[in-house]
Amino acid sequence: MGLYIKRREEEEIRRIKNWTLIYGRRKTGKSTLVKRNLKMDYYVLIADSNNAITLDDTVVKIDEAMKEVKGILRRGGVAVIDEFQRLPEIHWAMISNWDKEGILVIIGSSYGIVNKVFDRNSPLLGLFTPLEIDIISYEDVLTQIRDPVLSTLYRDPWIIPFINSYEEFVSRIREFSLISKGLLGEVFKEEERQLTDTYYKILLLLGEGIWKTSEIAGIIQPKGGEGTISSMVNKLAKMGLVQKIPTLSRENYYRIRSPALSLTLYAESKYAISETDLEVKDLPIGREVQFSLGEMLSKYFGGVQYYSPKEDIDVIIVKKKKPIWAFEIKMGEFSSSEAREAVKRMDKIAEKVGLVSLREKPPDYGDLSIGPEELIEIANQLVKSRDEESES
Repeated sequence: MGLYIKRREEEEIRRIKNWTLIYGRRKTGKSTLVKRNLKMDYYVLIADSNNAITLDDTVVKIDEAMKEVKGILRRGGVAVIDEFQRLPEIHWAMISNWDKEGILVIIGSSYGIVNKVFDRNSPLLGLFTPLEIDIISYEDVLTQIRDPVLSTLYRDPWIIPFINSYEEFVSRIREFSLISKGLLGEVFKEEERQLTDTYYKILLLLGEGIWKTSEIAGIIQPKGGEGTISSMVNKLAKMGLVQKIPTLSRENYYRIRSPALSLTLYAESKYAISETDLEVKDLPIGREVQFSLGEMLSKYFGGVQYYSPKEDIDVIIVKKKKPIWAFEIKMGEFSSSEAREAVKRMDKIAEKVGLVSLREKPPDYGDLSIGPEELIEIANQLVKSRDEESES
């Protein structure tokens, strides 16, 4: 077994007591979480419209697998159907006729499956409750890995078996670029869409850090202009590939949700890495760390994560429409003049200001100075308070 990161969703899965739909983008660790944390009597993976695979790798016909699922439920047991979006919909109608006995857990590797299952015309409406599995929370990884940069990459479970350091990720970026393209193709396939040239170009530009839909439209020049791009970016957000972060200027900042995917798309956009033997020396890892840290700090201070490209402030935490905290984040150390300048700039925006350095604790010019040890302590506190909450 490779490295396994314990995560917050484990407790939610152990506590499943009713029919549940577990969903999320491909490769976020849904199946692993279920196999490790749910006491089940039967597990089956839908391979295609005719065949399924059991936990011991036996290939069975779907009708046979569904008969087994029904029998387990009738006896009050727990059954799991993985890759549920591949199950022919005639079986959905069959499931809706079953008595609601036992616990049926269905896993879907798409966001589209949620709309289908909970559609007002769906035979399954009212039978399942939803549980989303996103990439791993930053605090979960940081408490176990204790390396703020590697923890950012490890948020996406598929990358964990491949690398032991950020440097290794950079040196193998060409391989990961090819894997990423395949992963994107799979995501689109499961969402019953095609990874068209326009969608791929949008993802490449977002990976490069171009976030305004007007700017993306100017580069791609699609039919329908910015309206077309906005609609496509929103679809990418619904597919779990793109994250929408509010800004103080009321625009949305769009970014690739997965740090590993974001960096491979950057390398592809900037250097066409999958087609060349160019050696990439560095990637914009600071940007990825910034947003992962922002997410964690927002939870810690009980607010919503904002970003301010106009004022050039890395993280703003907003509560009841008020910016309560602003943070400047640096990969290296702060000089005294940099710290003073950052505090002066952020003071105009938020009630309190903080400095974060991944190298060493910054000088005390703001209301809070956070170095690597303090970051790990914040992560520990978040995990501890969450665990206490779930026990109570």
